Amino acid sequence: MAPSLRDIPGSNRPRKRFASARERDLWAPSRQSGLDLTPRSLRLDRARPFGHRRQVDLGIIAIAVAALGLLLWMGTAFWSATRVHVEVAGLTDGTSFRPDAAKALDITIRMPESDDRYRAAVTVDGVEVLDSIDFVGDTLRLKPAELVSSKLVQGALEEGPHTIALSVGRLFLPDAEFRWRYAVDSVAPTLTLPDNLDPTPIDEPLTLHGEVEPDATLRMNGEDLDVDNGRFSVTFERPPTGTLRFEATDAAGNWTVEETVLRVRYPDTSRAVHVSASGWANAELQAGVLTLIDEGRIDTVELDLKDESGVIGYPSEVPMAKRIGAIRAQFDLAEAVRTLERRGVRIIGRLVAFRDPIYAAAAWSAGRKDEVLQTPGGEMLSAYGGFANYVHPAVQKYNLDIALEAVTLGVHDILWDYIRRPEGAPDTMVVPGLKGASADVVAGFLGRTHKVLRDLGAYQGASVFGIAARSGDSIAQDVPAMARVVDYLAPMIYPSHWGPGQYGVARPIREPHEITVRALSDFQRVAAGSGVQFLPWIQDFTLYNVPYGVAEVRAQIDAAESLGIHGFLLWNPNVRYTAAALSPIAATDR
Repeated sequence: MAPSLRDIPGSNRPRKRFASARERDLWAPSRQSGLDLTPRSLRLDRARPFGHRRQVDLGIIAIAVAALGLLLWMGTAFWSATRVHVEVAGLTDGTSFRPDAAKALDITIRMPESDDRYRAAVTVDGVEVLDSIDFVGDTLRLKPAELVSSKLVQGALEEGPHTIALSVGRLFLPDAEFRWRYAVDSVAPTLTLPDNLDPTPIDEPLTLHGEVEPDATLRMNGEDLDVDNGRFSVTFERPPTGTLRFEATDAAGNWTVEETVLRVRYPDTSRAVHVSASGWANAELQAGVLTLIDEGRIDTVELDLKDESGVIGYPSEVPMAKRIGAIRAQFDLAEAVRTLERRGVRIIGRLVAFRDPIYAAAAWSAGRKDEVLQTPGGEMLSAYGGFANYVHPAVQKYNLDIALEAVTLGVHDILWDYIRRPEGAPDTMVVPGLKGASADVVAGFLGRTHKVLRDLGAYQGASVFGIAARSGDSIAQDVPAMARVVDYLAPMIYPSHWGPGQYGVARPIREPHEITVRALSDFQRVAAGSGVQFLPWIQDFTLYNVPYGVAEVRAQIDAAESLGIHGFLLWNPNVRYTAAALSPIAATDR
């Protein structure tokens, strides 16, 4: 009998890879049962004694820890013994200096260990200095200016990089080396803005691109700008007013300043006639103006808002105007704007600013004397019947309020007139609160109003006396400064207003072409670089018994044209204009 089922003949045959279910049943393990007839197999594992654990030799661990500690101690001791202690003051590595700052350098190198000082070598730009300069105590003092004056290191203050090097010998190790670098830089950083940037529409965004030295910091009007690898750009929602001042500063403190004015596209073919409030209110005179428009001889009308007498000619709602009785409503400004706009005409609102007898008298009588120009004796200045104090905030606000009201009613431009002080020596008048120059106050006022009007999409111009190009200080009109805070200047160059021999013209009133060319070219000269446009006042009236008609008016217009000035403001106090002197505007210019 076989001792086990495995000893039965044939029981060890190889199993089929794919066996039938019956065959699988024959060799599959039997189910668990309570009766086990097969002998158990022998266990060959080596028996472990009960409770035995591998013992760790604590002595070996202690020896290893002690050895490691000894090695660390020896390494630390060796490192401490070979370390060179150096303290430097008066110089940060890599700093650049302008020449004057480099001359003031006072650098100290302190080495507390005498053995280190004994083994030290110090060079400035490769020249050993310890042969001539020694440690005082534990400190070595280096002044590049003294190195140059003593001819020890003659190039220590020359333009470019410089190096101070210290080396100290060490036992079993390479020399300890220290280096401090400084540079002398007197060259201002490069800063490039675009030249002759084309004027842009007044109500469109504008981006200004430029380049600056890559390592320089850049500011615009005091605000930091981001620079990307030497390039920068500034985007404005609409063209900004006034001067943009860019300042680039390099690591040494050298700086470069560039300024620019971004111009808006003003209609340089504006051909306008002046119309007073009473002139527009007069049906005959208004019809004459509308005929000039319909015939295509003009494309712009300049209407008085507040005139030389201080009168506001439309029904203004400005509180101060009502309070001082300045309103003499002769026409409806909003209706006038609608009438002119239906004909495709632009409207300039002329606003006489500081020549204002009504305001001056009202302020004086109310005890607000600081709002009025005075005599040295403390009386109200009688020039022009009374001159409001252009320094006083209340006076400035009054005029700006009128301008803003006119713009909300549809006026396209504000043209400031009498934006100055009266003629005469400064010591003949007192300007309460004035600090500095009157011309600066006038330009500052225009700068503030320009921004406010630009935000509303309105242009700003300023009428300037004919003498302002040469003698602007006499009336507080600094033409170059004013040119940067307006869109156009309107020089009053009437030939009848020049004396014999002025600008080298024997009889200006009888030589309208020549005096116009010379006066306007002088304005162009003093305003060069500002990009401002010109809209000169042209004389269309007779004075001093010298008749002015077609030839004389045309001569002035042609003179301006010869200088590239294509627009004008025609003046006749009676609002009667010489139509034959005005050639029809080409369709392409409208």
